[in-house]
Amino acid sequence: MKRVKLALIGCGGIAQLVHIPSIKKLKNAELVAVCDLYEDVAREVAKKYGIDKWYTDYYEMFEREEIDAVINTTWHSAHAKVTIDSANEGKHVFVEKPMAVTIEECEEMIKACERNNVKLMVGFMKRFDPSLKWVKAEIDKGSLGNIFLVNSWYYDTVIHGDYVKGFVGEFIRSKEQRVKPYTLIRDKHLDVLLNHGIHHADLLRWIAGDIKAVFSFFKEYSDGNYVSSSVIEYKNGVMGYFQLTGSIVDDWDEGLVVKGTEGSVRAYIRFPYFKWRSDVTVYFKRRGEYVSKVFPYRDMYFEELRHFVDCIISDREPRPNGRDGLKAQKLIYAIYESAKKGKRISLEE
Repeated sequence: MKRVKLALIGCGGIAQLVHIPSIKKLKNAELVAVCDLYEDVAREVAKKYGIDKWYTDYYEMFEREEIDAVINTTWHSAHAKVTIDSANEGKHVFVEKPMAVTIEECEEMIKACERNNVKLMVGFMKRFDPSLKWVKAEIDKGSLGNIFLVNSWYYDTVIHGDYVKGFVGEFIRSKEQRVKPYTLIRDKHLDVLLNHGIHHADLLRWIAGDIKAVFSFFKEYSDGNYVSSSVIEYKNGVMGYFQLTGSIVDDWDEGLVVKGTEGSVRAYIRFPYFKWRSDVTVYFKRRGEYVSKVFPYRDMYFEELRHFVDCIISDREPRPNGRDGLKAQKLIYAIYESAKKGKRISLEE
């Protein structure tokens, strides 16, 4: 069996928490090396996870190591450059969400990967939640009839960080960090949309289809809390809303509601690092009953990387791909623009 040789660039929290452990479990892939801007982080991460090689310069890594694909878990502002540079070196790329900071960067990433005939996948892991995959399958089969309403929400919680501490005692961080992470844009609404809202920008498109227009509102409070609310019109006639809020004094609260002429869905989506399934109930009108399915195990981060590697081996197009990432990015910017200008923004080209 062919084993895909992977390199991970950007050894921060998400890499340490989920991606490196997931790669180590893949039977058809090998983590050849890791790379980070900070030498102490690259060295200590490699040591902790039993990785033989570590680098601070990914060009040097590409020159010295035999690598098929890159896992790009750098800061948002570095996603585009690392992806384009890797593609130009002939490497397939898996890039964490958001795909990049700007729409233009996303477009350049797609062009670079297409020009070099390499695959590009974006880390929208909710597509690999088995409960949500079941919802998607029932919608595609027509079990819910004609869908007319899709709502979703993501309410970030004050105990978010406490949940993360339950999975990792302490992250390996540099003692000499000199570059500010995150995005190049110092705007609260855009920051939370790119960091959190981007998940639902892809989820809603995946579940309900391409989007026609949005009308959005944003309010930030003096204590730092915020509410972003959007009414969404889909090209197929579906209507709904998306609401992003933080930080609530409550447990994790994230979900999805779907209403059709023959059934409905109510999904409570678990905290992303939990292996416990999301709580989904589907009502089927013709059967006159509510149905829930038992999925004993949920590991979305492992499944998305397994899909990426399988697509490289079988030469298939991964999903979500770069164009999915671009559409999610355009939706985020439409929400942002609508709230800023106070008007409906069309996404139709």
